[in-house]
Amino acid sequence: MRNLKIKHKLFIFIILGAFLTSFLGWLFVQLTQSLYDELIYRETTEKFHLFSSRIEEKLVNIDKLSLSIMSDADVQQYLYIIKTNPDTFESYYAANELKKKLLTYHLFDYAVSSIAIIDTNNNFHGAGLNINNFSSSDLHHLKGKAEQQQGGSVWVGGIAEDSSFYSLREIREVNDSSMEPLGTLLIRIFADKVMYSSSDESRHYNSTMLIISDNSVIYPSQSPINYQDLHLNEGDNFSLITLNQNKYLAAYFKLQYTGWTFIHLVPYGSIFKNTIIMKIALLGLYALILLIILWIGLQFSRSITKPIEKLMKKIGQVEKGRFELERLEFPENRDEIGHLSLNFDKMMDKLDTLIKENYVKQIMLKDAEYHALKARLNPHFLYNTLDSINWLARLNGQQQISGMVKALGNLLRSTVSDKEFITIREEISNLSNYIYIQQFRFEERLLYRMDIPEHLHAYYIPCIIIQPIVENSIKYGVESGLAVCEITVCAEELPDKLRIIVKDTGPGMDANYLNKLELGEVTAQGTGIGLKSINDLLKILFGEEYGLEIESGADQGTAITISLPYTNSLTNNKTAI
Repeated sequence: MRNLKIKHKLFIFIILGAFLTSFLGWLFVQLTQSLYDELIYRETTEKFHLFSSRIEEKLVNIDKLSLSIMSDADVQQYLYIIKTNPDTFESYYAANELKKKLLTYHLFDYAVSSIAIIDTNNNFHGAGLNINNFSSSDLHHLKGKAEQQQGGSVWVGGIAEDSSFYSLREIREVNDSSMEPLGTLLIRIFADKVMYSSSDESRHYNSTMLIISDNSVIYPSQSPINYQDLHLNEGDNFSLITLNQNKYLAAYFKLQYTGWTFIHLVPYGSIFKNTIIMKIALLGLYALILLIILWIGLQFSRSITKPIEKLMKKIGQVEKGRFELERLEFPENRDEIGHLSLNFDKMMDKLDTLIKENYVKQIMLKDAEYHALKARLNPHFLYNTLDSINWLARLNGQQQISGMVKALGNLLRSTVSDKEFITIREEISNLSNYIYIQQFRFEERLLYRMDIPEHLHAYYIPCIIIQPIVENSIKYGVESGLAVCEITVCAEELPDKLRIIVKDTGPGMDANYLNKLELGEVTAQGTGIGLKSINDLLKILFGEEYGLEIESGADQGTAITISLPYTNSLTNNKTAI
């Protein structure tokens, strides 16, 4: 195997294409199983929908009972007597007759627990179990629900601790057109008897059913499940959810008659028990086949990957700057990878020689280029300063001339210095001398503000990079017009760089000026040479991510941003270079 060519090794490895065939077969089984699961979801959902609809049909039948009671002539007459003749023998007699009448309706449905009527005096009349076991607040709530429907039926649940539903209907006088309220009809039913015909039926479904009304669980009465924890998908009638680390299929429907939401929670394992066993067996078989194929493939591929790994290790060492590598006179393998490794060693030998020969030359070239760029920053300012002194001398202001000459001397001293880097504090001092001179020239037309925090003054920057930019602002913001121009120098601290911003309120300049200079679309004149030189200087010293940025617009002023690394010592500066 060692001396075979790569294409021969790959040909042998293609035999293991059975792995791909097996994978596609497994994928097909998964897709088929997914479609089968989807079918089961929908069939189960449909079954529970029919189950929920059957429950609602029972509630409709009970509402028919309530309508019969409400419209019964005897019930109407008894309630009218109780309302119009309270605390009389006629009222007492009518109450007894009303109770007898309700007893005849009580046997209408096996699920009905009690039938009660609350008269206008809040007295209970009825037949069945637990007729009057409501608190005053529950009673007020039930009567309010019935009154809202104005004679229509409404279902409520979750009132008492026992699992019961209540059909409410306000009884109104129908013998005349007054429709005055005579009382409230309350039919209580056993929730479990409505849900399931027998206890065997509840076990048959093997599900947990919840009934939700107004975002709260009304059945069962003591439900440990919070409706807000279900996270059901809107738009579908089923979802796969997880409760207490158990997976369930949730089938849910909102039925129109009652407005309740029926939720059926079926344990996932009870539906897909056999399917899960089949999946586990199939996955186990595929895993065994895959392990066998991987073991065989590993033996064949090692003869290919081992020399590649050695070559990659050499490349990693070169990436870290180590060019002196272990050389081999003859490759271990005589295939294409072996020859590639040998040629790589030869290439590294030549590259190491070229780097050693040219490294010193490149350092000297950068140093010379830096000094050439630095030398281009100063003459233009010197010319403007001398012109300002000449202008001021004509006014015979000797004290002012003395100040200007002193400031100019300080500037010349910093200009002829051999320092390549100075602190921001020194640069601010030089800039103050420059502004001092220019303010004599332009007087109130030039406003200047320095806003660089004190804790940044100790950082080092290349010598004379802010002053040419301020000079650019004066040239285009003050000299070119008669309006007042405000120049602000401020700093912005970013995690990876320091930004010094020179803003002016002048007429603005082209924001793409530096790019056009690089492309040769415009020719630099005046301070344009200084801006380009500073931009080139910063990129040479620190890298392409640093330099100048121009933001400007017509009649909106100009903001020139200088991006620099944080350097707090001359050692750091030399390292950056």
